[in-house]
Amino acid sequence: MLRTLTIIALVLCAGSTAAASTPGETPPTLAEACGSTENLEARAFWLYTYDRVRLYAIEAGGGKTTAVLAHGGRADLCETLGFAGKLVARGYRVVAFDFRGDGRSQAPVKNSLALGRDFAAAVAQARRGGAERIFLIGSSMGGAAIVQNTSSIRVDGRISISGTRLWSGYGFNNPRGLARIRAPFLYVGTRRDPRAPLKEALGIFRRIGARDKRTAIYPGSDHGWSLVVDGQFAPKSLALILRWLANHS
Repeated sequence: MLRTLTIIALVLCAGSTAAASTPGETPPTLAEACGSTENLEARAFWLYTYDRVRLYAIEAGGGKTTAVLAHGGRADLCETLGFAGKLVARGYRVVAFDFRGDGRSQAPVKNSLALGRDFAAAVAQARRGGAERIFLIGSSMGGAAIVQNTSSIRVDGRISISGTRLWSGYGFNNPRGLARIRAPFLYVGTRRDPRAPLKEALGIFRRIGARDKRTAIYPGSDHGWSLVVDGQFAPKSLALILRWLANHS
């Protein structure tokens, strides 16, 4: 995926109007960024990574447990809103962000695929907000980045939804990092998902170093957030994730 200093990212969120940010700009509201808030009351802000990349981010909800949500490829945080609302309704705090080069986040000249740095900034934001427990939850590319790019980040658990490995141009795969993932881990996927093949997903899962780990594999080929928001098995998978979070919080 080509990334330049000025980028208009392709998005999967209907009604989203993604555009690169400019210095000194006030962050757009969630409604301005996505066209709809999906009834989520959220504060929008700029979030800076340690290599000074400016990310567009939101936070919503309250409580001592925070879920950091990561969107898929060629998308932005707008696609996480449906799931974010379900978490907030159950008492969780949510931090969501646009990856570098996507949505309204900055596209850096260097380290354009260093997605782990974006996660680190979001986790730091959650801690500043008083989070006692932090979970990373990502879909598709975001889920793969959680698997491949976050082994050095201290969190209380990870959930990858249809995320296995990062495709060329979407980030850096770090196979050696898999064994260093020790916090509880949950993978949610489907049997016939062409973008997250089951054999590949299970092969990566076996290499995850966590002792507390499990998979939830459903029939069909649903991919990403549809698995937990509006797909055939969304009620079951959402209930599973909420139980998993409750049991690990």
